[in-house]
Amino acid sequence: MLRALTPSTLAIAVMASFAAHADYAGLEDYQGKPASAHTLEANQALAATLPWEDTSAFDRTKRGLIAEFGTHAAGELKNRFEFMAELSVDAIPPTVNPSIWRQGMLNYAAGGLYEVTDGVYQIRGADLSNMTIYRTDNGYVIHDPLLSREAAAASWDFAKQHLPKINGEHKITGMIYSHMHADHFGGSRGIYESGDFSEGAPIYAPKDFIKELADENVIAGTAMGRRANYQYGTTLDNDEKGIVDNALGLGTSRGEVTLVAPTTEIQEREKVITIDGLDFHAINMPGAEAPAEIVLYVPQYRSLNTAELTYDGMHNIYTFRGAKVRDALVWTKYLTELKMRYVDSGLVDNIHAAHSAPVWDDPETKINEISEYMTLQRDNYGFIHNQAMRLANHGVTIHDVGREIEKLVPESQKQTWHTNGYHGSYSHNARAVVNLYLGYHDMNPVNTNPLQTKEKSCVYVEAAGAEVLYDAGMKHFNQGAYQEASQLFNDLVQCDPNNVKYRYALADSFEQQGYQSETMAWRNSYLQGAVELRTGEIKPSIKLASADVIANTPTGMFLDFIAVRLNAEKAEQAGLDFTFGLYHPDVEERYYGEVSNANMSNIEVETLPLTNVELVINKADLTRVALGQITLDELLKSGQAGIKGNAELIGQLAASLDEFDGMFEILPMPTK
Repeated sequence: MLRALTPSTLAIAVMASFAAHADYAGLEDYQGKPASAHTLEANQALAATLPWEDTSAFDRTKRGLIAEFGTHAAGELKNRFEFMAELSVDAIPPTVNPSIWRQGMLNYAAGGLYEVTDGVYQIRGADLSNMTIYRTDNGYVIHDPLLSREAAAASWDFAKQHLPKINGEHKITGMIYSHMHADHFGGSRGIYESGDFSEGAPIYAPKDFIKELADENVIAGTAMGRRANYQYGTTLDNDEKGIVDNALGLGTSRGEVTLVAPTTEIQEREKVITIDGLDFHAINMPGAEAPAEIVLYVPQYRSLNTAELTYDGMHNIYTFRGAKVRDALVWTKYLTELKMRYVDSGLVDNIHAAHSAPVWDDPETKINEISEYMTLQRDNYGFIHNQAMRLANHGVTIHDVGREIEKLVPESQKQTWHTNGYHGSYSHNARAVVNLYLGYHDMNPVNTNPLQTKEKSCVYVEAAGAEVLYDAGMKHFNQGAYQEASQLFNDLVQCDPNNVKYRYALADSFEQQGYQSETMAWRNSYLQGAVELRTGEIKPSIKLASADVIANTPTGMFLDFIAVRLNAEKAEQAGLDFTFGLYHPDVEERYYGEVSNANMSNIEVETLPLTNVELVINKADLTRVALGQITLDELLKSGQAGIKGNAELIGQLAASLDEFDGMFEILPMPTK
């Protein structure tokens, strides 16, 4: 078994590998290095502390299996991780932290259609998220239709092969989005256009679904997409030196992210919605895992869908790709409410969620497993919140609180798999909590107006000497102190991005930290950083704002994004100073804005005041312009749009806007 390898058996090969720098010609022939003896030793030491005897999550994952994907298209994702088929939980690769390896094997174990209880079914393993299917009087409701059109269509096709027809057909009587992250609505067109979606069937979503979706994916969408390259390791292969798991699921499907807009956003805090005879008690629980999110209690099936408030692992309070910091305290209150209302009162036989397998009570042992599970999940986030702020009130800064909280994690959480840091970590979640309350500044005056990154690094390099820092970094590296090595190598690379020796040294130190990381985003970020340092290549960013997302973006937010694109220097040089109006005849919406002092602002109004220029354009046509399907000039020439007032101002504004390509540096790229 791979786990049986020892540091001594790897030492000769490893040292030979690190002695010389490989030729990393590019991404296509890229190969990572092996685990060092120090990494192997660290991973084996961790493995000895983990609760391997607890295999209950694997039992839950297998329970209720109706049919495996086999060769069906719904199994495309699992097939990409084929290398895991010949391995096991015990056969831990030296290049993988044993805890995240076990999580990967758990997610790999899912792959098919499952029965949660009679009337509730799940497709698991076809995408990062689960698709839940509820039987109604005359068909089925689809809850969270995965990330991509292709995955959703294939999953529904597979489900139809194994679910009974109702009145001779597989009719879809409604759809529900639990929240506004793409893996919970992105496959909606694969369901809506399947040919089974009933005409006029409702599509429900939480309050502010469209607003928060656009807010998260448009204003910062380009930056978020580039950052997501690191969180998800977009240039990494699915293998033992690359991606082995994505925490919430094995990985993400490939295909088109779509959005069929909800017909109803549930405005009330809680409301009973009835879809084809089946009641859902929907409760808005925003501000924890997502800014807009609902959970569902289904009394007929004695089931509670917790959306993404629970899953087999610790979630993010802050996510590396970038998003609004989440409220860990609110999260704990929601879980306490759900536990008291539905679990402790005996109203549910199972909880199921958007990720991971359901949890059931055990009637034989009389152990209330659901209550224990939810209690640990709640206390996980409560611990992070309360201890982070306790430490902050003792003066522990945002930069130090992560390391300090790691020293305090109770054994009850260490010895429970589903509170381990696969998606979030104790360290970066604790820093997020402090940031929510106190912000980024640690109050050390040296950080009040900090030097820019390169300037600060060059101060150190010039003071100590580049080769002195390099030798000190290599000393740390050879001792297995990879983070200390990275600290020094990073300053060298920041100050001299063209030095291959420094770049490769930093990459080597990142790679070993990736191999030792339990948290998915940590592993992928370290390994992605190593790839870019060695190859000097940046891969195009993940596109978060799909055509459907843009089409559903409120015009006010579209104008906000235009304001973000306004280049202040160009605007000042052009002397831009005017008022504008925008009128959508098709939806009777009016917006007023001002461009002044190298800034642009806007607000929706009932009546437009007199402005320097007014653009009259249908909302649908504005979307076509935004998607590049037609130009504004073409609309103006055809008479489908019109301009009142000084039309030249529109052109001057357009000339002052930046274009974002998402190819910016995270680590310095070589300049030659």
